[in-house]
Amino acid sequence: MSTENTSSLFSKGEKLTNGYFTGDAYLQLLLAKDKNNDFVIGSVTFEAGARTNWHTHPRGQVLIVTEGLGLYQEKGKPAQSIKKGDIINIPENVEHWHGASATSKMVHIAITNYEGEVNAVWLSPVTDLEYSEANK
Repeated sequence: MSTENTSSLFSKGEKLTNGYFTGDAYLQLLLAKDKNNDFVIGSVTFEAGARTNWHTHPRGQVLIVTEGLGLYQEKGKPAQSIKKGDIINIPENVEHWHGASATSKMVHIAITNYEGEVNAVWLSPVTDLEYSEANK
């Protein structure tokens, strides 16, 4: 019998160890790019305190929050609280980050468009100070 949380829409997937995340984050690939779809879809689980680095997408990204409470922030703007049911439409080449709040895990489906073979440009980590400010 699985000990996986059965209330989640999709399984947690594999732990992300690519250096582009702070804290514990997991990816369950739902749909890979193929000849018909110039995007990838994944369910990303962020444990409390986990977050992406700052990054951009050359053709944008859509996030659909399916569980928990999190944060989304564009460079130079205040962080926004995000929760189950929220949809975030991120324009191309906008520097941003997203992740869980300091006290709650957050799960989102990410639909990420490709430009050629590139779907993300990873930048520096979100500092502890930036993250602390976002959680206020």
